[in-house]
Amino acid sequence: MSDKALVTRDGKGLRRLTQTDEFSTFIPLAVIMLITAAIRPDFLSIRNFSAMFNQIPFIAITALGSSMTLMTGNVDISTGRVAGFAGIMMPMLVVELGWGAAESILLSLACCLAIGFVNGFLVVKFGLPSFITTMGTLYMVGGARYLMIKEYQYNLHAVEGFSLVHAFDQLYLGMPLYFWCMLILFAIAFVLIKRTLWGRRMLATGDNNEVATLVGINSKKMQVQAYMLSALLAGIAGILLTLDMGFGLPENGDGWEFRAIAGCVVGGVSLSGGKASPLGVLIGVTLVFVAENAIIFLGLPTTMRVAVQGALMAGAVLFDIFRQSRKVPE
Repeated sequence: MSDKALVTRDGKGLRRLTQTDEFSTFIPLAVIMLITAAIRPDFLSIRNFSAMFNQIPFIAITALGSSMTLMTGNVDISTGRVAGFAGIMMPMLVVELGWGAAESILLSLACCLAIGFVNGFLVVKFGLPSFITTMGTLYMVGGARYLMIKEYQYNLHAVEGFSLVHAFDQLYLGMPLYFWCMLILFAIAFVLIKRTLWGRRMLATGDNNEVATLVGINSKKMQVQAYMLSALLAGIAGILLTLDMGFGLPENGDGWEFRAIAGCVVGGVSLSGGKASPLGVLIGVTLVFVAENAIIFLGLPTTMRVAVQGALMAGAVLFDIFRQSRKVPE
């Protein structure tokens, strides 16, 4: 192959890379980091990034679940409360009923799957708006968390023989166990969405529901599965937080849903469906956390964190609308 052909191929590859959603998300992430580091050099310290990456996995896993429903053209705003529900149900079964780790985790996740199924069934079967449906779930599941606890918290450290919680106190290659759990889940999601027929069907359902049905895709089934995966991943995130803390609190998960959706949208997940990338979601969530952390380092009021989330989401939505309009032939 000639040198000219190699240059041409490399040029096309570079152009495709710069046009990806992941690259579009990485640019503002790099800009925020460089500007903040120029003002506060300690922003790039290992200690600061270690602290951030101790918080990111829980929201990132929840965001990965949210991206499943978003890619089918729906939305799930109950994920934070579902995470809190699983995070309090698991220690309740251990502390109150004396269950083992495996049984309590499996039953908690099974309940999350049931919640996701109900969400999907109501949206698909009865045509209820996804926002309203999951808002109802948000309040019902959020209230159920407080019905399962007698006191303020469930302390897993006080349970004799419950060794799993001690495993989360250790570091593995310098990072906590839940960080590696997050990477494994994202790797599995990447393969499923990008490399399998199931993933293509999921994206096709969100891209054009009617066309997907005409070509033989059971779009209703795909939407229900998306809600079930959303609830399942939220439940995993909630349980991982409980294991990391060593005790369950009923308020865990509050506010996660909107940070998760912000991370998805910033990460290139289209609100109209049909487009999602696990890597983009991970970068998007990281961008949200880095922007919030930059506010603290720059000495700005912490109340601006919500405003930054809104600004990032609004900017990402406008950018998505702009790109979608360029695809429409004149």
